[in-house]
Amino acid sequence: MIKEVVQRENAPRWYTRFHVSDYVVLLHLPFSSLVVDFALIGAAMAQTIYLDRLIPALIGVFLAHQGSHYLDEVRGYHWNTRIKNGTLYHLGLTFLIAAGSIGVYLSFTVNFLLAAFIIPMVFIPMSYSLELWNDRFHSPLWFGVSCALVCVGSFFLQALTLSLFSVLMSIAVGIQGIYIIILYEATKNSATRVLAWNVLKGIVVLWNLIALAMLTARFL
Repeated sequence: MIKEVVQRENAPRWYTRFHVSDYVVLLHLPFSSLVVDFALIGAAMAQTIYLDRLIPALIGVFLAHQGSHYLDEVRGYHWNTRIKNGTLYHLGLTFLIAAGSIGVYLSFTVNFLLAAFIIPMVFIPMSYSLELWNDRFHSPLWFGVSCALVCVGSFFLQALTLSLFSVLMSIAVGIQGIYIIILYEATKNSATRVLAWNVLKGIVVLWNLIALAMLTARFL
């Protein structure tokens, strides 16, 4: 705590005035890379990768989950940021609207069936973070469903069809998503905090390498 106070005092005035460090915290790096990894893995399973579809999809997925981070902070300030409620709501909804807009664009320019993946990929993070409908969607299961949809939706975006391989891989991704949330909850317990964080870091590295390996195999 003393170290944090010293760092804030030594930081530039604009950095402390606008609470830049709090916005950096809400990026949840490098864990945010996981959803991007899942989208990359989905695309890498397709026979042909269309970059003009992949790049907007990656941006949309990233924005959707960034939006959920801001909305989640409203519900209890889990990360102890000093960002006002109004700012969290505005930024969170702005990110989700931007993600949805990218989804609408892809649906109109690629295939209308993409809406079947895009709508829940925006709806679930919002419902999860805001704990809507008596926390019905605020559970590891629904986070896992969201991760699975990112993977299989990214594959469909490229191939415009589904395959048994893509479905099975997406199920595996969804199961991993469930355990990620379970581990995250374990970081809040002093008895399991260190072990849970170390396992989570290992998971991030693992999926980063899997995504990199699959993309390398596709392009090389």
